Amino acid sequence: MSLERDVDVIVAGSGPAGSAAAAALARAGASVLLVEASAHPRPKACAEYASPRIAEELERLGVAGAWRSRAVALRGMDLHVGAHVAPIRYADRSGPRPAWGLDRRTFDALLAEHAAESGAELREDTKVVELTGDGSRIDGAVLRDGRTGREGAVRAGWVIGADGARSTVARLLGVERPVRAPRRIGLVAHVAGPPGLVDHGEMHVGDGYYVGLAPTPGGELNVGMALPMRGRGSAADRFAAAIAGIPAVQRRLDGVERLAPIRGTSPIGHRVSEVAGRGWLLVGDAAGFVDPFTGEGIYRALRSARAAADAIHGGSEVADAYRAERRRAFAAKSALTWLIQGFLALPWALEHVVARLETRPAAALRLGSALGDLRPATDALSPRALAEVLAP
Repeated sequence: MSLERDVDVIVAGSGPAGSAAAAALARAGASVLLVEASAHPRPKACAEYASPRIAEELERLGVAGAWRSRAVALRGMDLHVGAHVAPIRYADRSGPRPAWGLDRRTFDALLAEHAAESGAELREDTKVVELTGDGSRIDGAVLRDGRTGREGAVRAGWVIGADGARSTVARLLGVERPVRAPRRIGLVAHVAGPPGLVDHGEMHVGDGYYVGLAPTPGGELNVGMALPMRGRGSAADRFAAAIAGIPAVQRRLDGVERLAPIRGTSPIGHRVSEVAGRGWLLVGDAAGFVDPFTGEGIYRALRSARAAADAIHGGSEVADAYRAERRRAFAAKSALTWLIQGFLALPWALEHVVARLETRPAAALRLGSALGDLRPATDALSPRALAEVLAP
């Protein structure tokens, strides 16, 4: 690659956020270089359970129906806490809506291919190793080709960090911050899908941890868990112990075959002090996330990518426009997510809420639809809605 090369935008990371931003910008006429540190298809340590609203974002991108072959429609998630089960379902004004179980290997590859077809240049096995600028503005990046070891400096009007929860771009910018709470490790593996769990997922909350089960394409099941940071044994030992610690999960998975290695991340989550500045933006998990319990990560990635592309395409006060759109899109949902994290830290309170939701289907549907991004999160945060699930 030329050391004197110029592009309008460098996008680091070709997951859903990066590929969506690259596709949208390229279709709007920008010259876009999309770089990916690995190569597709690549596995991801992800729960692979996505909000209903990814459908609208993918339609906007022009992916049309192709993505549905990489997904399984799910009627919702059953939340198990103690002896209680609350069905979390989703609906908009037109009626019920499905969530989606995804195979991130093929789903991400499809979106990266779509970005390339939209006009972005996709370079795999290519890493951002340095950001360039004059101290007041980022104006490009130094990239390294993993196959040859060669490095090249590429100038750009904007650099978008879409490189996930361990974002190199965020680190190089100096905006990454420690994850202080909640502090958990995440472990994920695919197993053969057990009979009876094909059209919905399950979330089981145990003693200080939780395990999620989400059907994915090909008759497989994603088993994802968030465990306390401190613990003994290997990842395989902790994975097995977590399953054994929740009898309902043990029964579900008794005798099933694990199909892929256990993958993990520690700690779960990502914190940054800022999401935008002169010459740069962060999107998706690179811009910060709390925990996968509420399952909005892929929608948030696609939605933040749209906000970034719109801000850059608008051309004026880009960073301010991006921050404002993120507040409008995510502030209330983030408050709801943090409220749920509070209940996870208080098992007795969470069990009370789930017991209430179990017998109040309208309240459960309201909460599910807010978590599924189909109605404003403020609906689930109103005094009346909170009283319905919190009152004795």
